[in-house]
Amino acid sequence: MRHNLTYNSWKSFRARCNRATVCNYSDYGGKGITYDPAWDKFEQFVADMGERPENTTLDRIDNSKGYFKENCRWANHKEQSSNRSCVKMITFDGVTLNALDWAKKLGLSRGAIWNRIYKFGWDIERAVTTPKGGKAH
Repeated sequence: MRHNLTYNSWKSFRARCNRATVCNYSDYGGKGITYDPAWDKFEQFVADMGERPENTTLDRIDNSKGYFKENCRWANHKEQSSNRSCVKMITFDGVTLNALDWAKKLGLSRGAIWNRIYKFGWDIERAVTTPKGGKAH
């Protein structure tokens, strides 16, 4: 089983939650992140989540909550990167995206959106409605 990707994901999330000696325990178990007790059995984890698809890893949809069926998904690298706790989400006109996705949508660089909001202190509306090349005044 040690070469089975689904099994490795199962072992890894449980270790992050349970073993203080694991390097990233402080970001999981140390912060109170737990998992569905039924998932102590690998078979139940697979019954709930299915086999891990190629090029995905286990992702918690809401990073403030634990590992349980309604809060987990198999996600690709892009989805995982967008769902990190350090990623700031920006909401404007009912749309919530991270800075990179806003930049792509607006034809700007990620740095432009980031600078407008976090460096220059622009409000969200100004940051996402000012055309490329707009100056901070």
